[in-house]
This record gives sequence, C-alpha cells and structure tokens, in this order.
Amino acid sequence: MDAQRAYRRVSSTFGIAVLVFSTMVGTLVVAETALKRASVEWTSALVVAGIAAVGVVVLRAVRKVASARYVDASVRRGRVGFSPAFPLTLAAWLLTAVGFGAVAGTAVVDSALDEAKSRASLQAYADFPDPILFLFAGLVLLAAAGYYSWRFRERHEVLQLEAAGIVVLNEPEPPRPIKATRLWLVGTLVDALLFAGAIVPRLFTDNDRPTSDELLTGGFGVLAGPAVVSFSILLLMMANWSTRRSAWRAVSRPTSLGAIALVLIGVALDRGAGLEVVGAVVGCSGILLGSITCLNIMTRGAQPWMGLLYLAGNYVYGYLTAPNGDYALPQGITGWIIAILAAAFAIREAYKHYREWTELTPPGFAPAPPY
Repeated sequence: MDAQRAYRRVSSTFGIAVLVFSTMVGTLVVAETALKRASVEWTSALVVAGIAAVGVVVLRAVRKVASARYVDASVRRGRVGFSPAFPLTLAAWLLTAVGFGAVAGTAVVDSALDEAKSRASLQAYADFPDPILFLFAGLVLLAAAGYYSWRFRERHEVLQLEAAGIVVLNEPEPPRPIKATRLWLVGTLVDALLFAGAIVPRLFTDNDRPTSDELLTGGFGVLAGPAVVSFSILLLMMANWSTRRSAWRAVSRPTSLGAIALVLIGVALDRGAGLEVVGAVVGCSGILLGSITCLNIMTRGAQPWMGLLYLAGNYVYGYLTAPNGDYALPQGITGWIIAILAAAFAIREAYKHYREWTELTPPGFAPAPPY
C-alpha cells in the first residue's frame, strides 16, 4: 500500500509539472497577441482544448490496442520489438499540454489585463526569452511521457512478456570507478567548453570584460556543478516522505558519505581551526569526489527517474547559466554551437540512461555495467 501511494505521489508530481509549464507557455503565447489588442480570444482557446481532449481519448484507446498487438506479436516471434507506448503517450501528453495551456494561459492573461500593475508584469513576462521556457517545458514533457509510458508498460506489457518467458527486466550493475570518472571528465569538458565560449569573446572587448568573481563562479560551477546539483536534488527528495527511501539509498553509499564528510571537515578546518589552505584542499577533494560519483544519484534509488532528474538539473545549472549566475541564452555563434552540442550530449546521456534501466533482455542475458 505504501509503495502504491508513493507511485501515486510521483505520478501526480509529473502531471502537475506538465500542467504548470503548459500554463506558463500558454500565458506567454497568448500574452504576445493579447497585449497588442487589449483582449483575449476565448473561442480559439476552447476549440483547441476541445480538439486536444478528443485527441487524448483517441490516443489512449489506440495505445491500449497497439500495446496488446505488440505483446501478441512479441509472443509469436519469441522476441520483443519496439513498443508503441512511448510515442503515443508523448503525443497524448503533448495534446494535454496544448489544450490545458491554451485555456489556462488565456485565463491568466484575461485576469491580468484588467489591472495596470498586472499588465506591466505580464509585459515583462512576455519579454522572457522564449527558447529557454520552451526548452524547460519540453524537458518536463519528455520526462512525463517517459514516466507514464513506462508505468503503462509495466502494467500491460512487461508482466505478460515475463510470464511468457521472452524477456526479463535486469537492473544494471553500478558502474566501475574508471567509467564513472570517464563520464565525469567528458561532462566537465563539455561544461568547460561552454563556459569558455561565453567568456573568451568577452576578453577581447573593452567594456564587457569578465570580472574575477565571474571567473571564480564559472570555474566553481564547472568542477562542482555535478556535486551541487545531485546534493540539492537528494536534499529535496529527503524532505519528501515518498522519495526519502530512494534518496537515502544514494546518500548512504560510502562514496556519497565520504564526499559529504570531506566537505564538512574542510569547512570545520577553515572556519574552526583557522587552517584555510588545508581546509580548502580537503573541501575541494570532497566536492570533486561528489562530482565524480554524482553522489550515486544515477545508480541508486528509483531509477531511471532520479538519473534523468539529475541530468536535466545539471544541464540547466551547467549549460544554461551565464558566468554571473543568471539564466541566459548563449552569446554569439560560438556560444550557440557549444550549447547545441551540450544539449545533444545531455539528450544522448538521458536516452542512454533510460534504456539501461528499462531495457528488456532475453533470459540469461547479462547487460554490461552502465556507462
């Protein structure tokens, strides 16, 4: 019963996140035209919502039929192919986001147009960089589609395929230290290149040279980003009873505890004993250990969801943060090229992580350790 409640809590979290971001996107889209004519168009919003609702019902019915045929075909062949669950679930949630965002965004804009102060806030919101908001909304949509499609497959496909003796669901072994270190080095290199792409062009300007604080903050983000992101996510999960056990499985590993202990010892040596140099070395060692291992957030607990959450958080913190700590679009052609390459790297790692934790393999097949 507790497990079912936890699953319902996680399910509602994904659904609420999609609705929140769809409202933000809908508000942005509606505001761009409503501010010019000082009114909103309810008819089009309701038509879009109606079409989306019908489409969701149809897609759910099609998914159920297509999944049953997929299971029957897999049993006949004796092996599994590509399940239709994810693309149909993604399409259904995309329609849900569009329909809900159209109505909710129209309602928000309609209420804000009546007051001068709200109207000014709406204008400032409409000037927010569109690509960043759409990127966030896309990440949330993909996460929800991945979660709900896998939950559907667990109930309607995996059990039947395992009962037929065709496949088993293998939980991958934790990565070897050398592979975990290699992954961290590659990610750090990508992050460092993006940071350099934002900083180097400013070195050749007269009025926009980077300050020492920006250099220190950016350098710290490159090396400590994985540790900061993973620790922040795990700390939030520890505060939620439904995810506390999963977070504890990652935090309680010796490498995670060792990294946290080194940071605390470093702070104590610096602040308490006055040994600034020794404290800095010990603290930095703990941060590096936490970054290399990501505090086991990608290998322990409820996977692949914790790992995907970390990858998304690390991309936002590492690849969409300007040297001064603000979220901003990349600067210049070089910045955009590096940002796109970083996005491709993050998507590749997310897809790879998802496949490793949800891949169905023939009985007796031993998958390779992740990464």
